[in-house]
Amino acid sequence: MSEIPQARFLELLQDIEPSATTNKNASEAHTELRDFLKADPEFSKYHSSDFLSGSYKRDTAIRPRKKGDQVDRPDVDIIVITNHTTDADPKEVVNLLFRTLKKKYPNIRRQNRSVGIEYYKADMDVVPAIPNGSRLLIPDRDSNTWVTTDPEKHTSWTADINQRTEGRFKPLVKLIKWYRRQHPTNSKKPKGLTLECMVAECMDYQETDYGELFVKTLENMVRRYDAIVSIGFVPTIQDPAIPGNSVTDDIKYEDFREFFHKIKDHAKVGRDALNCTDCDEATGLFREVLGDRFPKTTSNRAKSTLAEPVVATSATFPNRPIRPNKPTGFANVVSG
Repeated sequence: MSEIPQARFLELLQDIEPSATTNKNASEAHTELRDFLKADPEFSKYHSSDFLSGSYKRDTAIRPRKKGDQVDRPDVDIIVITNHTTDADPKEVVNLLFRTLKKKYPNIRRQNRSVGIEYYKADMDVVPAIPNGSRLLIPDRDSNTWVTTDPEKHTSWTADINQRTEGRFKPLVKLIKWYRRQHPTNSKKPKGLTLECMVAECMDYQETDYGELFVKTLENMVRRYDAIVSIGFVPTIQDPAIPGNSVTDDIKYEDFREFFHKIKDHAKVGRDALNCTDCDEATGLFREVLGDRFPKTTSNRAKSTLAEPVVATSATFPNRPIRPNKPTGFANVVSG
């Protein structure tokens, strides 16, 4: 096993958390939008309730990426419950939401199941929905049908897996998301929830060392998905909220294959890092996999005139979840 201490991974996890400013911008952006929809004279006739969804709700978001000196906006998902019925045309439901939001937001686009907005505080995906028992139906413009989903179940499932792993699941998801960002593909998929489901299938629930946990997860993904990818198919990955559904149903084979082969290559590099007895060399290998923000060791920090201050942290594994520094109540705001 390598000499990379647990503290280096804890430093990286702390570094990739969304900042307090990012969380504040995300909170203000989704609150403004939800208040606007409730007050709009036309849309208020259809509005029943709304709630935050996605990675910010599930606490699996990572810091926005940088482009030069500009910091990208956080991605925020909002579910808007309406009083439409399944008799409504899915395309028209999306169009109504689009027309309403365009009154306030100029940088807006129709998407297959949502309305996308570029706002100076955050990028937002706004999904109209109608109740369907304990679940929701959302419109699909491509198929012109209503699709079953359960975002609140996804949130509780993520929390349950995190509890079962003594707080290690969410940080591991963030490491995998950060890894994906360091090695972009031609497609943005698989997206957040799909990655969470892949991690839940492939992580070692008993492993407590983040280096081993991260590399084992990549290796288990290779073992689990290699055969099906090799014969030209996308693996079926169970939707934890909707039995019988797969979270990979909308992923094209070429897109999944590209991402999978990167995992296959980097699982080997990660294992080499863990087997390396030279701390500096192991660090270099992990920086190849996890990017230049992976903290340098004491010796190679001393060699670098550009080294940044190190955030003090314990080298022992914490027995509680690593939590982002977000404003109190941000992810739990729900309008009725």
